[in-house]
Amino acid sequence: MSTVHLDSAERRAVRNRLSRARGQLDAVIRQLDDDQACLDVLPQMIAANRAVDRATYAMILAAMQACANHPGAHTESEQIKKIFLSLA
Repeated sequence: MSTVHLDSAERRAVRNRLSRARGQLDAVIRQLDDDQACLDVLPQMIAANRAVDRATYAMILAAMQACANHPGAHTESEQIKKIFLSLA
């Protein structure tokens, strides 16, 4: 998808979500190193997963919007469709 790019606000939002996920994963690793109980670790793992998911959805949304603004981008819309369906 060579023509689909995030604008600066979208890029910042995705980066913030990924940074949050990285912090949560670091916390999970510390919890595992400290031999904390699984039920204490799992909520942090779920939160990290959600942060990555939200970053993914934000990028898909940006790609979908770009294709909507450029209806001739059939190849890219097919790629986006495949990526979107792979999440299901």
